[in-house]
Amino acid sequence: MNHLAHCYLSYGDSDLLLGNFIADYVKGRRWEAYPPGVQRGILLHRAIDAFTDEHPSVRQSVVRVRPIAGRYAGPVIDILYDFLLAEQWATVAEQPFEEFVGETYAILKSRHGEMPPPLDERLPRMLAGDFLTGYARTEGLDFVLDRFSRRLSGAFDWRVLRDHFLQDKSSYLREFISFFPLLDAHARSCAASLEIK
Repeated sequence: MNHLAHCYLSYGDSDLLLGNFIADYVKGRRWEAYPPGVQRGILLHRAIDAFTDEHPSVRQSVVRVRPIAGRYAGPVIDILYDFLLAEQWATVAEQPFEEFVGETYAILKSRHGEMPPPLDERLPRMLAGDFLTGYARTEGLDFVLDRFSRRLSGAFDWRVLRDHFLQDKSSYLREFISFFPLLDAHARSCAASLEIK
């Protein structure tokens, strides 16, 4: 899952959100340098990723997009599933989307000095670009896929990928719907049971 899902699966907890948000920038055992609450967020992020990578519905989506995205099919599905999460928000979350986004941005702003330097530098641009709301629009999906493909030196044509996804969205949505409630339950269980010694 990508930014939107990881933020949602932090359940409004400031420490969990920070850890979940920075986890991709915290390699190996460097998570141990953070306060316990943030450590839980980093480990929660890893648990979310592991569950996602192994789920049969996600694997079906990866197989479907692989002819276009190649070895980047997994990260592409993370992006596409965030788009579907934004689209299905009212069926997934009780909190209105705009309210969730505002609260999430406020927490990230208040904790930005605790982030690894590369992410701390990127955060103002991400907030200025309203990065979470972008997932709720096709134009935002275009932007994310374009940026992602540029970082990979044209490993795939993002327009072809976007068109394929929109044409076959019902299949991806069916797989997302069969997967996301289970991920939500798994993340809630992990968040409640993770203990830092």
